[in-house]
Parts: sequence; C-alpha cells; structure tokens
Amino acid sequence: MPGPGPRIVGLLERTTEGINRVFVVLACALALLIVVVILYDVTLRALATPPVWAHDVARYSLLYLFFLSLGPALASGHHVVVDMFDRIVPKHFRAYQAHMAALLALTFGAVFLWQLLRMTGQAFADDRLAPAVIPIALKWVYAIGPVGAVHFIMVALVQLCRAVWPRPA
Repeated sequence: MPGPGPRIVGLLERTTEGINRVFVVLACALALLIVVVILYDVTLRALATPPVWAHDVARYSLLYLFFLSLGPALASGHHVVVDMFDRIVPKHFRAYQAHMAALLALTFGAVFLWQLLRMTGQAFADDRLAPAVIPIALKWVYAIGPVGAVHFIMVALVQLCRAVWPRPA
C-alpha cells in the first residue's frame, strides 16, 4: 500500500492534469481567436479601413495564451531543456538530474510568481487603464500572470515528487 506521500502526489498530479486540459483548450481557443482577428484586420487593411481594436485583442489574447500554456508546456516536456551536458555529468549524479531540473523549475517559478505578484498587486492598487485603444483596466491584463505561474509551480512540484516517488512499475 502506498504511503501518504505518493497518494498526495497522485492527487496533485490528477489535479494538474485536469487544469492542463482546461488551459490547453482555452489556449487553443485564444490561438484561433488571434488568427481570426489578424486575418480580419489584414483583409480589411487591404480592402477598406482596418479596425483599430484588432491589435489590442491579438496582443492581450497572446498574453493570456502564454500564461495559460506555461504549465501544460512544462508537463508535456515542451519547455527548453539543456541536454548538452548530460554526457559529462558523472554517472552517479545522473540519477538526480530529474530532481535538479524540477528544483530549478520550482525556483524559477517561485521567482517569476513573486515578480508577477508585485506587478499585478501594483496594477490592482492604482487601477490604471492599459495603454490601448480598448479601455481595459491594467489589472485584468496582469491578472493571468500569477494564475499561470502558480500552475507552473504545481506542475514542477509534481515533477519533483515523481522524481522522488516514481510511479510503480
């Protein structure tokens, strides 16, 4: 019978996988929205007067797409990895490479979250408008940052836990 650690890891893993599925669907919808808006803008630019709002919609959609994609990209192995040093790492340390990668991802995520929380907190405090044609409060532009960073940290934590407690064969 697995101990409490592996059971909690399983719960965290299932939770992050569920969130990943939702975030991927939202990110795909945003990517499609960006394509449609840009095509609409380019078509109207060639035929008539382009809409003034298209750039803002595409820019803010891309920002949300980026932060929604952080966790799923880490979980699926699509983040940048450095494997050119794998051969020079002593063999007795190679078993701990997954641990180190997860710890580095956690560290990055924590620093990233801290910075995003500072910026987002400031945006909520001063309630400025974003410098755009569409009048939108800057706090709603920044709000997705901490959400994506927290999920990134959750995925990195799952990866660390899986390095410590691998799935049973």
